[in-house]
Amino acid sequence: MQSKNSITLRIRTGDQKGAATDANVYVILYDTSDNSSEKILVDNFWKNDFKIGALDTFDIQLPESFTEVKKIELWTEKPTVELTSSTWFIQTLELVRGFTRKSVTFPVFRWIRPSVHYSLYPWDTFLPQNDPDKEQRENEIKCKREIYKLKHQKGCPIMLESLPVDEEFSDSYKKLLFISKMEVKLKNWISGITTDSWQKLDDLTNIYYKEGITKPKACAYWNHDTWFGYQRLNGCNPKSIKLCEEIPSKLGVDEEMIKPILDGETLEELIQEKRLFYADLEILEGIGHKRGFDVCVPIALFMLDFEDNLVPIAIQLQQRKGSNNPVFLPTDNAGVWTLAKMWFNMADSTCHQISAHLGLTHLLMQVVVLALHRNVSVSHPVYKILAPHTLFLLAINFNAFQSLVSAGSLTEKIMSIRTEDMFKLINKSLQRWDFLSDGIPTKEFQSRKVDDPKVLPKYYFRDDSLALYNCVYKYVSSYIDIYYANEDDVTNDWEIQNWIESMAVGHENGGLQGLPMKDGKGHVSSKEELKDILAVTIFTCSVTHAAVNFLQYEEYGFPANYPSMLRTSLLKDKEPKTEKDVIAALPNKATTFDVLTLTHVFSQKGTNSLGNFETQYIYDPKAVGCVKVFQSDLKRIGDEIRKRNRTLDSPYDVLHPANIPNSISI
Repeated sequence: MQSKNSITLRIRTGDQKGAATDANVYVILYDTSDNSSEKILVDNFWKNDFKIGALDTFDIQLPESFTEVKKIELWTEKPTVELTSSTWFIQTLELVRGFTRKSVTFPVFRWIRPSVHYSLYPWDTFLPQNDPDKEQRENEIKCKREIYKLKHQKGCPIMLESLPVDEEFSDSYKKLLFISKMEVKLKNWISGITTDSWQKLDDLTNIYYKEGITKPKACAYWNHDTWFGYQRLNGCNPKSIKLCEEIPSKLGVDEEMIKPILDGETLEELIQEKRLFYADLEILEGIGHKRGFDVCVPIALFMLDFEDNLVPIAIQLQQRKGSNNPVFLPTDNAGVWTLAKMWFNMADSTCHQISAHLGLTHLLMQVVVLALHRNVSVSHPVYKILAPHTLFLLAINFNAFQSLVSAGSLTEKIMSIRTEDMFKLINKSLQRWDFLSDGIPTKEFQSRKVDDPKVLPKYYFRDDSLALYNCVYKYVSSYIDIYYANEDDVTNDWEIQNWIESMAVGHENGGLQGLPMKDGKGHVSSKEELKDILAVTIFTCSVTHAAVNFLQYEEYGFPANYPSMLRTSLLKDKEPKTEKDVIAALPNKATTFDVLTLTHVFSQKGTNSLGNFETQYIYDPKAVGCVKVFQSDLKRIGDEIRKRNRTLDSPYDVLHPANIPNSISI
């Protein structure tokens, strides 16, 4: 039986590459009465301790007078014979006291270098101005900056010189990505070696039965106008629709041409009733394309019908009015109207894939995460709340830029634009995006005047986004209030100030628009500003990315539904078109199967759901309750979404919390 002064020491070694050690490990324990233990060799005789991912347990006997442990001094010394490494990554350290079994956790999450003495504290959650060991903290941040070295390339966002070990995919996750990709490639192999082009639309739907891969639901209704409108609300790119308060001057629509479509109503009446909307993809203006392909910069007008369905009533494929740029209408030849919608969707897919997905989630958050690692200690409460939402982001981006976003890459192969055009569109998107306006859903929906469910019903992306953002903000707010008593705590927190400065526009490395500024530099002056920044970061890494990522196979999996490229010339007149013309425009078989492979992989969810963190960083008893409330709130939202979806013909479940990963991990 253990005495009250016996302690069980539990050490969890990290599971990343090179985390194990065979060094000699020593500790000295300090109590609240300034007593200290002897130097203790932490070792289990005849056992190989500290292997990757291992939890090792050691029993320690302390003097009778020893009170509660307030600090652990830990260091390693190289062994006589070094078989693995003297450098060691500790995830957590836990002390369990005697027969009371009272425990205290020391969240370490650090690489332990030989002969360096580390001071470890219970719960390890301090603002820098309150840290009992500021020098140790500063030295660790300096080391982090050496590990997370930045690479600057003209026309490209900030990148890493090399991927740190801590950021690499785990073996299990690499296996998942490999299996998912190969599964589709093998299933598509037989069809890939048959005729190059499709002969009829039925050929497209038949491949799913033939190859045993999932048939996208849109196969059944891809050409319906109600579906085309629904895509603007709840598809891959659900942020383009705006309330129309006057007809854009560049759109060549008049009452006479639109009259047969409006069932006795007028455009002015629709505007007054707030039933007219538009989507303008003008961001594509000036974006080039591959030789032999066309692109367009469309604008489309939509009407809310009497069944609350959003339906298209006019599509113009270029920005400037002209004789070779007609306004296409639902009353046109069926083949012409179908191709007009396909050209719009091809442009929308470019905006989605390059801007909304790659630019405004992956690369946007890379700026935030790199600045976090280079300026904020693992002991900081902000680091701990953000860490679960950074998992695999840098790894997926680093690998993507090597294999997917480069000249001749698969992405360039399946799209009409070149890699250089992709970067131009990414930079254009980042320059327009405002952190504290576009990043906060309430403000973003208000800016498009689509925030009112009575004005635009069936906008489930909006409804779920608002519920989830409020949930995230509540979580962040309760957590921040624990550690920051007032505004002075924020302004005096130099790590947070350095973080904001290094990712704000105007910094020497470039930066993001819309962050709070002071004297020309990024600067946070209040708890509310900090809460907003954290909430936007967590929301973007989880909810926003899920919305633009996990519908990819359902949308792109049937190429006529959401084509990534079209092979024929841009539609410039209303000469009748047939199914043969539609087929001729579609990507060939090889490209189609590349799209299937890529979007199938991208649509896989291989990490835990929002709130169910892969690694726990928050151990402070004061803050653990915030996580539990967050998880409870997410469950409630999930129940409400499930209840709503039972009433829908096409359930929108991509933003059910169970389907949202914590981070941008794919």
